[in-house]
Amino acid sequence: MEFRRLTVAVLVVISSLLTVNIAIASPGDPAPDLTSLSDADLKTLTVRLERTACYGTCPAYTVTIHGDGRVEYTGQGNVKEKAARDGRIEMTAIAELLSHFTQAKFLSISKDYSEEKCTCGRCTDMPTGIIELRVSGITHRVKHYHGCTCAPKSLFGLESTIDKAANSDQWIGDVSKQGPYGFTCFGPK
Repeated sequence: MEFRRLTVAVLVVISSLLTVNIAIASPGDPAPDLTSLSDADLKTLTVRLERTACYGTCPAYTVTIHGDGRVEYTGQGNVKEKAARDGRIEMTAIAELLSHFTQAKFLSISKDYSEEKCTCGRCTDMPTGIIELRVSGITHRVKHYHGCTCAPKSLFGLESTIDKAANSDQWIGDVSKQGPYGFTCFGPK
């Protein structure tokens, strides 16, 4: 009799844990359609790109695009402008940028492709790009170490698209010959 009660109690606990796990894993609110945001949603929009330094001369800076067209830039190293700068972009550029996020399925991309979390082949001495998208109470942030070979290639494209939309070149200058001093690549861990 005691064994039966214990078995039933264990089954109830396991069932409860599974129910809670399923509820947590299920998305509460669906991700917004980034290609058709309302004016109210656009007011909450923030797209932020941070590029970190590398072992070399990689440009390090942060650029933020707001839903009203404001652009904020802060240079940290290996850039033409190291101070804070402001700019503006057209709403059509924001719409185009958001279509790139949709095409890349950004909201479903894993959040961490850092050097520490890379589970595949990796190269050392590379920079990191961090993209953060905030809209309507949803925040999705992806850390992309450029030496992690299993990171989606679409992240490189999104980083470039953000820079192009924000016209970052006016502040970072010509960085075509900058980059790591050299790098070493390793096979899978």
